[in-house]
Amino acid sequence: MTEVTLFEGGRIFTGLRYAESLLVEDGRVVAVGTSDEVRRSAPTGAEHRPLDGRLVIPGLIDAHLHLPDLTRQREGLDLGHISSIDELVTVVREWASGHPGRGITARGWDPERSANRAWPSRHDLDRAERERPVVVVHASGHAGIANTAALERAGVRPGTADPPGGRIGRDPDGRPDGRLFESALAEFVGRPDDLQLPDAAALGRTVRWCAALGLTTLGAMSVAPEEAATYRAMEAAGTLPLRVRAYLHARRWRAGDRPSFDAADRGRRFAIVGVKTFADGAFGTRTAWLSAPYSDDPGNSGMPVVEEEELAAIAHAAGEQGLAPAIHAIGDRAVDAAAAALERPRADAPAPGRIEHAALTPPATWPALDRVRPVLVVQPGFVWSDHWLRARLGPERVRWAYAFRTLLGRGLVVAGSSDAPYDPVDPWRGIRAAVERADPAGRSANPTAQEALTFERAVQLYTANGGVALGEPGLGTLEAGAPADLVVTTVPTLDAAVHAGATSVGETWAAGRRLTTGPDAQTV
Repeated sequence: MTEVTLFEGGRIFTGLRYAESLLVEDGRVVAVGTSDEVRRSAPTGAEHRPLDGRLVIPGLIDAHLHLPDLTRQREGLDLGHISSIDELVTVVREWASGHPGRGITARGWDPERSANRAWPSRHDLDRAERERPVVVVHASGHAGIANTAALERAGVRPGTADPPGGRIGRDPDGRPDGRLFESALAEFVGRPDDLQLPDAAALGRTVRWCAALGLTTLGAMSVAPEEAATYRAMEAAGTLPLRVRAYLHARRWRAGDRPSFDAADRGRRFAIVGVKTFADGAFGTRTAWLSAPYSDDPGNSGMPVVEEEELAAIAHAAGEQGLAPAIHAIGDRAVDAAAAALERPRADAPAPGRIEHAALTPPATWPALDRVRPVLVVQPGFVWSDHWLRARLGPERVRWAYAFRTLLGRGLVVAGSSDAPYDPVDPWRGIRAAVERADPAGRSANPTAQEALTFERAVQLYTANGGVALGEPGLGTLEAGAPADLVVTTVPTLDAAVHAGATSVGETWAAGRRLTTGPDAQTV
């Protein structure tokens, strides 16, 4: 039976322009324009949904997040609110008392929130729990702290060498102090018992929560084969309400652990799109790879986590297999390396090559970006979260951090995302940060007014541009032929929606079906 829905009596932002009315049939937009134009296209008996002055926008796209880690943080031990080492020890001890018998992994610790910005050590975590392994993951996900039990379980001892692309923190006497940077953290993250893949029920709770924020497509990054299989099973069972587009875990993929995929999947709720790899680390851990040393750590320019030749080989191999490469690159030196890797000739992939984060893009990076034309998948929320960045980079260099308007002005496609759980998943927070730059307390990683976006361009990061990033240009718009993924807000204008944030989400629709409740429909 054909399902036809007519939205009118408000305002439609298609992701590209404004219109008065919208007609949806069998999950797709068939007409958008003035009320008279669209009504002429509506068949008798179409379901009529009066907007009563409200605004409709395309369903929002988060082009880069980590669903298992987000689920673990939502349902596990979240340290995002902790502001001192003593408080951290207390919270971990209390969690351990209430959750016996398992290793403990806590997420969200950020030393920038503490008064002296001090990192805990294994000795601090031993005060919380001595018998079981404990790993505290840094807010960026690029470092962690392990207690003595976790170090011993992993075989890390005074003579253990730093792994390629990583570093083990050490006491003055050379003994491991518990800090693990980049690839060194990978030696531990998979070991605690509670880091198994969340089950489908838990992932489903996270996905439904995302829908309530107005998200209708999620770009899942570093997806393991087991995770891909779970999404496929959820789709088959009818429990995957949103679109999930997966970029596979590069190390597993390179080792031959590859889930099957089909280009025809792009029309389904779940599809495999590409392969995700890393060029460097993060600003918070001073492992983002810079062309010159950190201003607050003059002997350190960060680090590459993969050799440049290997980076190019991964990008080329992905393209040869029909997958799009996505390269994490935060520092300017890493952005150059990522652009060079994407420049190597390769077979056509179903989506464009991407640079994830592209956080520091001074003029020296522009020639390579202009030549290669990758999609840049950024995190506007970092403009607020990384308000300490000026100390890391210095006043001249920080001017080119999160320079979204400059990049858009060069004709590059810039798509928005959260990198959740390493920043809040709320897309409205990111949109507002792209518009206002400084947070409500007046803090900003780079408050340069010239980089602020209009409301429309900020929303485009999370709609039309997100569809391009995923290789589905119609996705993220409400133009004719596009999937009918949309948000009916509770307010009349885009600026009102952005300022109201997630509370402005009245109804979320995916493929023409309402996922969240709203006013009762009427039929004409």
